[in-house]
Amino acid sequence: MRRIVVLIGSFFYTGFFPVAPATFASFLWLLAYLFIPHFSWLVTPYSLVVTLPLAVFTANEMEKYYGHDAHEIVIDEVVGMQITLLLVRPDITTALIGFVLFRVFDIAKPFPVGLSQKLRGGYGVVIDDFLAGVYSRVVLFLIVKFIVK
Repeated sequence: MRRIVVLIGSFFYTGFFPVAPATFASFLWLLAYLFIPHFSWLVTPYSLVVTLPLAVFTANEMEKYYGHDAHEIVIDEVVGMQITLLLVRPDITTALIGFVLFRVFDIAKPFPVGLSQKLRGGYGVVIDDFLAGVYSRVVLFLIVKFIVK
């Protein structure tokens, strides 16, 4: 069971990447989103329904092995990217803008994202990335609507 939890929670071991594992996991999701056409914009809402509770569970379990919000836990980044790219057509420019927005919001942790990290367990690990994904999705929508068109 532990191997499966670590496999999922570290997003196929990308959480063990020596430099910027969260960015690496986010980028890996971006590549999957862009290069697996039928997987992308139509399937993302359904995959989010599966990934979100799985992320909470695996993050909670991985905290037992690695500590609170350990850098090895990156499945929460996937949740954030899924929300950022929710119902966005897989075009490289829009997806890259979404990736950058998500990383900025995830790192900056604007209010109330930063407060959410005080929560313990899997929910505390996932909620900040969930909120960063929501912020990113809103800004991405506005950029696409009013700038990129």
